[in-house]
Amino acid sequence: MAMEIELKFLLRSGPVKGLEALLQPMVAALQPSAALHLLNGYYDTPDHWFQKHGMGLRSRQQDGQIEHTIKLAGKQHGALHARQEYNVVASQLVPQLADFPADIWPESTDLPVLQQQLTELFRTDFCRQPWLLTLQDGTLVELVQDEGHIQTAQQQATICELELELKSGQVAAVFALARQLVTALPLRLGIQSKAERGYRLSGNTPLQVKALPPEASPALLLRLVQHNEACYLQDGSPDAMLTVSLALNRLAQWLKTVPTLQRWQPICTQLSAKAAQSKADQQLFFGSDYNLLLLALSEQLLDTTASV
Repeated sequence: MAMEIELKFLLRSGPVKGLEALLQPMVAALQPSAALHLLNGYYDTPDHWFQKHGMGLRSRQQDGQIEHTIKLAGKQHGALHARQEYNVVASQLVPQLADFPADIWPESTDLPVLQQQLTELFRTDFCRQPWLLTLQDGTLVELVQDEGHIQTAQQQATICELELELKSGQVAAVFALARQLVTALPLRLGIQSKAERGYRLSGNTPLQVKALPPEASPALLLRLVQHNEACYLQDGSPDAMLTVSLALNRLAQWLKTVPTLQRWQPICTQLSAKAAQSKADQQLFFGSDYNLLLLALSEQLLDTTASV
């Protein structure tokens, strides 16, 4: 079992050319690895038992080897994803649930029945270019650039992402590197995993705008901002952009009360005003101020959650 801590970014217009040269001045050392071709099948039951339990089940083929992975429900703040995962080397494509630790299953789970109901819902097929980065404080981070597609029986969607995964060291150092990347590149923080996108594609269920409730925690406000950002980029919904504006305005009020984040309050207010304008467009979501704000919020909320 391992705890996966990663930051995900979506690229606006294709893979970054010359990424290694861009990274060189940001890190103490950089070690590229050979590019990988990853073919992943995602499994669930017809009624989405795994998704309902916040779990993901994947079968990965890489260089003639097969590995099965279960990811448990975890925490997410902005682009930060933190989940426990279990990996099993296998000789067949269909995952065998009995191979995973018995204590990960919810009470009263009938594994034999669950096994019989497994079906492949979708696949991801992409090329991954990895680099192992040593940061100035010794923190080790794997950065990968993924390019490919998600495939169902009827539909296909593009994958074009960067991911930072903490291997050892300090989470704060990963955020520091992330701030450099969003300043230098046309990135936006990614809230949806490849699996989440695949589920939506396989079920033909586009994102729906989520309204702002009367009361909402900062963590919920952040999720609403990013969810409705994704809705706007999906179909240009004015209601989605309005909710982004309202949630940012609410966050700006909260930022006044957090000494370490008070400098972000005027920026958050300005971004809220921009989102409220009739000419607001998707450029807002690829701007460095917007993404730096979301990173600051993500890091603060992670620290707050960890200390509870």
